[in-house]
Amino acid sequence: MPIDDPDRILALLRDPNVGSQEVADQTGLPRSEAARAARLLVSLPKARPDEIATLPGPFSAALLRAAVAGEQIDLLSGLASSTEKSVAKEAKRALHVLRTRGVAVPELQRTPVPTPSLVAEEVFPSYASTVDGQGERAVWIARNVPGRGVEVGQAVVSDVLGLLELQVGVLGRKEYRTFGKEIGERGQAMGVAELDPGHARAIVTEARRRNDGSGRAAPEGADAWLSRIGPGTPAPDPADLLPPLPDEEERRALAASGGLHALPMLRGWLADEGALRALAARHDEPVAAAGSSADAERSGRVDGAIAEAVEAWLDAPCRQRLAARLFTVGVHLRSMGLADQAAQAAAAARALGAGVPGRDIPFAREMVEKAFPNRGAAAPARPVIAAQRP
Repeated sequence: MPIDDPDRILALLRDPNVGSQEVADQTGLPRSEAARAARLLVSLPKARPDEIATLPGPFSAALLRAAVAGEQIDLLSGLASSTEKSVAKEAKRALHVLRTRGVAVPELQRTPVPTPSLVAEEVFPSYASTVDGQGERAVWIARNVPGRGVEVGQAVVSDVLGLLELQVGVLGRKEYRTFGKEIGERGQAMGVAELDPGHARAIVTEARRRNDGSGRAAPEGADAWLSRIGPGTPAPDPADLLPPLPDEEERRALAASGGLHALPMLRGWLADEGALRALAARHDEPVAAAGSSADAERSGRVDGAIAEAVEAWLDAPCRQRLAARLFTVGVHLRSMGLADQAAQAAAAARALGAGVPGRDIPFAREMVEKAFPNRGAAAPARPVIAAQRP
């Protein structure tokens, strides 16, 4: 019957008259392992804990007895931290025995229990429409709700009034991915593009703060929803993301800015309703006269009246609002791959901020002119005014 007593095996390993083959025969273990155990025993003070821990159990137990006899504290401490549980257990027991004998044994350093790695929460994309002529846009923010699906908040925000509308619902993950795919396919026409989730949350959070100054009541449940989604991370200033172009390129971009109104997402951009109605009331007569005469002077009077209306409308607060909206639109256009149009929007924004006359900013001038599509007709022209939010 094979020997498994550690003391007897240790005696065999120490006996110079017993070869490794005899040790192997008596223990029923491989000769190579018997020879390795004998070598480690000879140089025990220099042995590494992992060398002993990887021996077959009876041999490692025998060398543990030798380490106790020789008070090999460092070796036993290393073995007490072994991943081989049986070896670690015996090494700890051996250290305890030494303590009871009065040997100074340092306390073992506890290996910290590894913190379970958190499963990364699935992040779903957010989306936003471009800013419209009244400074409003829609933002879609998704939040993973384990066990339920994807909570989707659809918010309408205004750069003047704040958070205007909010609808919150839960979709399945597949439904939300389908929704995102559809938005991506229709994005060019709808002016909707994917947005960094942190930036989307920051847009809605900032809009909610604006409610307090505008006096517009926030939608019911908005504050609770905002606390669930978190504050987000503000995006860089759009003006910094679209720096000025070289002079000649800047001039060309500004000159082409009127063409932005051909984009479906910008067709609804018009000057303020009050400015358009005032222009219609003041200039019905010259506008009508231009339709009944080819006189260049009368036609010029109409153009002059419109130029005056543009300048009157573009006071300092209006310029500031419009410039900010155009920078935001520029970044949005760039995210949709429309780099030329983004440059045109930014050039028009810089011109507004620099005080360039409205008649020399094609985008701004078109916001008035396109409200009078029949300004050359015989009948008095009336402005085409988009519906305004109450």
